Amino acid sequence: MLELGSLFKWHTEARYSTLHLKPCNFSEAISANLAIGIFIKKVSEGRCPLFSDFDEVTTDDTNSIGVFRTKTGGTSKDPKFVLRTSQSWISSFEVINLLQKEKENYLVFGDLTHSLALYGMLEALHLGHNVHRIQKLRSKSELKASVKFEPTFVYITPTQIRFISSFFITLPSTLNVFIGGGRLNSETREMAKQIFPNAILHLFYGSGETSFITISDEFTPDGSVGKAFPNVEIKVEKKGPNKNRIWVKSNYLFLKYAEGSNKNLVWQDDWLTIGEYGKIDRDGYLFLFSEDNSRITIADKTMEAYEIEDKLKTAKNVIDAAVWKIESKLSDYRIVAAVATNGEVHSDRLYDALKEINKIFKPKKIYKISLEDWPLLPSGKTDLRALKSHYHE
Repeated sequence: MLELGSLFKWHTEARYSTLHLKPCNFSEAISANLAIGIFIKKVSEGRCPLFSDFDEVTTDDTNSIGVFRTKTGGTSKDPKFVLRTSQSWISSFEVINLLQKEKENYLVFGDLTHSLALYGMLEALHLGHNVHRIQKLRSKSELKASVKFEPTFVYITPTQIRFISSFFITLPSTLNVFIGGGRLNSETREMAKQIFPNAILHLFYGSGETSFITISDEFTPDGSVGKAFPNVEIKVEKKGPNKNRIWVKSNYLFLKYAEGSNKNLVWQDDWLTIGEYGKIDRDGYLFLFSEDNSRITIADKTMEAYEIEDKLKTAKNVIDAAVWKIESKLSDYRIVAAVATNGEVHSDRLYDALKEINKIFKPKKIYKISLEDWPLLPSGKTDLRALKSHYHE
């Protein structure tokens, strides 16, 4: 059982708001039956809640004070339910707090059932800041309201950056942007700089199981996810069948899965690996190796799916892109792609963008999907599984 000091608190000076909700404190949130207030209350009661975007919070009979559940992103796999302690997040709140010199206005995007949005929300409330949530990423009225809120501190994903860029929103008040949940290519980074012209961009790498692992700085080389986040130890296996497998040790790790499993996850003493691979250079910067399912191999040549996606994103009116492979009758692979469009997009422009790609890696079919219909997960990432099931040959 945890000490009461390690429980989430709704600071007396913290206020939560949305487009349709005036800034409220904890007692007002409880009186209004708001899910975030109920969640914090039930964590302190040992109810092990799983946040729901509705007024109800699912609980179980655990007596572990300060323990709660979150969901992993589930971009291409079934989401898993993660069991962790309040202290595992509060420890990183205290690190982030060192960057803050005064009261902040936090901006959080998306569904609080996803761990990144919930993390940002709880961090703001626990530390005593104002926090405004944009519930619908496609809502122009909500984005306009965020300008009036004058956010100074933002948690966001690369996909969310690209969506917001289509509305030509600028948030000059923002000074710190924490970006997680995917790769940040050069084009998306430029979009972020246009949206947040006065902000420092902090790209971090982690997972629902590990929380923060690394964070980038202004000296981070291209292709790296940064150095170890404060109070995190990282090691990489140097030999054997799992050479280059990444292990992490910190106070931010989860307890176990409440539902689901990961065959690649291994605990060894206080160290954890979730089966990801990479290397650390002499300066301490971590570089990740792509997962096998993101590599496309045809005729003994290999390319990363994201390389094709990044090329497609350079075409005019393309906001996002996804590429995947399907098995053909010839025991090889065929490549299929989809792009999220914000305006007219001609197929020849898409293939022009792929001129630098070897012809065998050009998608046989590129589906053009309007931005309004592009499938998103609660995490703010593209729902690749939905694309694969709906758009296939």
